[in-house]
Amino acid sequence: MFKYWWQKMANTRKIDPSVKVLIIEDNQVDARMFEKAVHICGFTSLIAWDGQSGIEMAQNHTPRLIILDYQLPDMNGDQVLKWLRCKKETAKEAVMVLSILDNSDVIIKSFENGADQYFKKPIDLKTLVRQITLMVDKAHY
Repeated sequence: MFKYWWQKMANTRKIDPSVKVLIIEDNQVDARMFEKAVHICGFTSLIAWDGQSGIEMAQNHTPRLIILDYQLPDMNGDQVLKWLRCKKETAKEAVMVLSILDNSDVIIKSFENGADQYFKKPIDLKTLVRQITLMVDKAHY
């Protein structure tokens, strides 16, 4: 019997470390929680601490999913999304935006700029794991 729900999930899901998930997040606590969720799913995580390095990592590493914080020190999530969507190498990558902002204008703008999902922080680990799994499974590769 499994002590924790994530042990059961990790045991029943095929581990695929070739699947990369890029986390673009400037908050260390959030980034580590997102990283833990990615590892529970059996995927490999990459972390960028600002928008510009996230864009560069997305272009160089071809992640299946990008977890994007909306408020970064050097640019906002809309700017990152616009850049990702206009480049051939990154145009089709699934993007999950997470933010403390619960403003409908921000949410709508994120979707207009190419976000596939938008979640308000804080997000619990179980929900995050489920969403990562769903988004990776639906990614077009």
